[in-house]
Amino acid sequence: MSARRTIKFGIEGPSYPWEVIHDVVLFAEKIGFDSYWMPDHLVATGVKRWDALDAWSTLCALAVQTKRIKLATGVSDTYRHHPAALAQMAATCDTLSQGRAILGIGIGEAMNLVPFGIPYDRPVERTVEAVQIIRRLFTEDFVDFKGKYYELKKAFLQPKPAVPISETAYRSTVPIFIAASSPRTMEVTAQYGDGWLPANLIPEEYKSNLEKIRQTAKKYQRDPSEIEPAHFMYTVVAKDSETAKKSIMLTGKMMLLSRPRILEKIGFQPPTHAFEMTFKMVFPRDGESWLAKSTELPDEVVEKAPFVFGTPDDVIEKIDKFVKAGCRHFVMNFQVPPRILKPTCQLFAEKVMPYFKKK
Repeated sequence: MSARRTIKFGIEGPSYPWEVIHDVVLFAEKIGFDSYWMPDHLVATGVKRWDALDAWSTLCALAVQTKRIKLATGVSDTYRHHPAALAQMAATCDTLSQGRAILGIGIGEAMNLVPFGIPYDRPVERTVEAVQIIRRLFTEDFVDFKGKYYELKKAFLQPKPAVPISETAYRSTVPIFIAASSPRTMEVTAQYGDGWLPANLIPEEYKSNLEKIRQTAKKYQRDPSEIEPAHFMYTVVAKDSETAKKSIMLTGKMMLLSRPRILEKIGFQPPTHAFEMTFKMVFPRDGESWLAKSTELPDEVVEKAPFVFGTPDDVIEKIDKFVKAGCRHFVMNFQVPPRILKPTCQLFAEKVMPYFKKK
């Protein structure tokens, strides 16, 4: 089978409302998307509206109304739920969907934790322990674990999202995709992950980091081919370039302001770190100022950023660079209003996806 025919495409949809989510997922499945990724937030990002449905409840509702599409979180943190509870949520979705759940895990964001009195300390260390626990609950009969943050004694998960491979061991049917960009989280991906899900990298950086993960996997006696390389991408596809550029310009600037490290990578000094999404708070009262500050960024930062936007041919050219860098599963976050989300998905499915799934 050619590399192109193994390429998968997913879509990350909105956190609200249910009617839009439901409509888009059923449509995405119908037109050939491989996966649907639900944001797992207590608070959605926005300027005036911050509505967010619970991710796993929503995915379970979708599980009984779909037949083929994979259902994933993009991504869950391990602060708001004990890792055993999160493992059970993923296993429940896997049962209801008959083996179509994907557990996406990341280190979390302050906006979903700090306002609710959930300490946001040692995010990588906590996430490492949680991933270890979830992996073992999926694949072992009983788990004894004593870490810095969690302790389990003869803990077990039933029913397991797994198939037996021996009397006491199982092969998990829920892939764990880790949102990793730091050296430590990439090492965790190499050691425990079934998939790697970074966001907004340039092709050269993607290729280099993927090679690091594969080399590290070998050190842990893992087959690197067992780790599926994915990529989360902010995307707009339109029939003409100007429409695409106009659509992504403001949301792209807002995203870059909330992730100042990307601005620094493309050679632009962030005007402020006050809206950094991961370690600071973007709270409803800050929405208007976040929007206003974003408009001060020049258009060139969006043009230089690792976003994918343009005509279908433009988008194909940009995605193809990541295919050559090793990516095999693209998660597209279409930066368009809900009213044109379905037409955008359809244009992408008709004009972009066939190029990468041809023989």
